Amino acid sequence: MVVGLPLSLSGSDSEQTERARAFAERLRTGLDVPVELYDERLTTRLAARIGGRANEDSRAAAHLLESWLATDGAQRAARGDRG
Repeated sequence: MVVGLPLSLSGSDSEQTERARAFAERLRTGLDVPVELYDERLTTRLAARIGGRANEDSRAAAHLLESWLATDGAQRAARGDRG
């Protein structure tokens, strides 16, 4: 499972970042699947620029997942790494 990590543009944590980390930890303890946090900076802005029929949040989530898949995240998940 991939959870978007809302870092600030400078890369620092915010209150929202801490909530995302806490949510990911609850998922890790409650589910028997790997949970990985992935930087979601600029995904909403990219989704707005690209456009499309789906709502902006859905397009941003799709971009986040595509970016994660392009990294070694997919390979770690296939191995069962816990993120």
